[in-house]
Amino acid sequence: MFEIKKRTIQRKKLSDIVFEQLLSLIKEEGLEPGDQLPAERELMNSFGVGRPVVREAMQRLASKGMIAIQHGERARLVRVDMDSMIGQIDLAARQLLSSSAETVDYLRDARVFFETGLVKLAAQRASREDIERLEAAFSAMRSNLGSENFVPADMEFHNEIARISGNPIYIAVSRAILQWMADYRKDMLSFKNQPTTLDEHKRILDRITAHDPNGAEREMHFHLTGKK
Repeated sequence: MFEIKKRTIQRKKLSDIVFEQLLSLIKEEGLEPGDQLPAERELMNSFGVGRPVVREAMQRLASKGMIAIQHGERARLVRVDMDSMIGQIDLAARQLLSSSAETVDYLRDARVFFETGLVKLAAQRASREDIERLEAAFSAMRSNLGSENFVPADMEFHNEIARISGNPIYIAVSRAILQWMADYRKDMLSFKNQPTTLDEHKRILDRITAHDPNGAEREMHFHLTGKK
């Protein structure tokens, strides 16, 4: 005989149940961005709950970037994409980055790991049109040499590399990492003088153009770390 251990049964909050029902409603009705959800009172009557429960469930939908709530109007569905997904963690990420130097170091390491992989992929996949856009981004860097717009142009060059992947998650993550670096460790985006940085970007561009994944990875690693 085995002994059955006492277990605690977790009871769901009413607002959690209503939240799940709202998700089902959105799916079953085929609601799309811009469509309105039923009014609060209608939801209260339908689910047999009070206003606070409905509002808590609706706020949870809003916090996930699924609906927009405006005073005096019915909630509307909004388009959920990779940028809005990243936006949901942006505040938490910024709180961590502003409170811990160690977290910023982790971000720097993550950037090196992420971008060396991306540039290798870009060198494998880049079409003629991709390379033309990357060349235009490099030209913008060169045109802004010596100005305060050089770093934003530098960031856009890196974002163009991410776009070559064709993966919207990579693109959104690339933008987020670069923006967090710009806000919390801008020195890591401009720790070399601009002419040197421009030259390193040219070497990265040349390796992508030559469809040389290993060479592109090597040049990106050197650009981000200063190490061979």
